[in-house]
Amino acid sequence: MDNKAAPGNEFEELYNADKAQAPISKLEDKWKLVPAFLRLRGLVKQHIDSFNHFLNVGIKEIIKANEVITSEMDPTFFLKFTDINVGFPKIEEDCESFQLYP
Repeated sequence: MDNKAAPGNEFEELYNADKAQAPISKLEDKWKLVPAFLRLRGLVKQHIDSFNHFLNVGIKEIIKANEVITSEMDPTFFLKFTDINVGFPKIEEDCESFQLYP
């Protein structure tokens, strides 16, 4: 099977078997991949996946990088964060807690 793209079909040229693993160096070629990415993954799924990665990985890395907070008044007093969890949104009114829903 011939992997050559039809004339004028630059999108297919980026997906042939010979170029599948090659790095893309030109900005114009990278922009040609955007429509395929959106068809494959969708815009919303990409944002949800990015947010979930931040909650599961990124925020923990931030906490680990800043895990110790030392008091300026007494350097022997400090706080050390060991983990972080992000729960469901809640609101508290009159000493009662209610979960928020969309």
